[in-house]
Amino acid sequence: MDNDTLSPEHREFYGRFQSFWAAPSGARIAEIIAPEATINFTGVETFSGAQYIDIMQGMLDTFVELKVTPLDCAGNGDRLYIAWESSALIDGKRVTWLGVDRFRLAKGMAIEEHIIFDSAALQPTSQTIDKQP
Repeated sequence: MDNDTLSPEHREFYGRFQSFWAAPSGARIAEIIAPEATINFTGVETFSGAQYIDIMQGMLDTFVELKVTPLDCAGNGDRLYIAWESSALIDGKRVTWLGVDRFRLAKGMAIEEHIIFDSAALQPTSQTIDKQP
């Protein structure tokens, strides 16, 4: 990440995003996401920033040893793009996947977020395809 190309707002938000994932909790969502924000999450219906508190806590409770590592970011106007790597134990195996969050910022808070990743990585590996004769 070249911090010299980011605005002060971008740098400050990215620091809070990193801090959030160093010690995540549902309640801490309010540190980076405005309650009225619109959240678009791959594989899930759109929801608000206020709803995200419970949704995040549910993800943290469901995904064993969920870790998100921010890798890089880029900014453009009121937009901030953060690339990340996640991992969790799924069916007893560590699964890793990559993604990007696209934020729209206002007054230091995210008022829109698009979480983009390949959700196939989160499917149980024990699934089989029924073969029809």
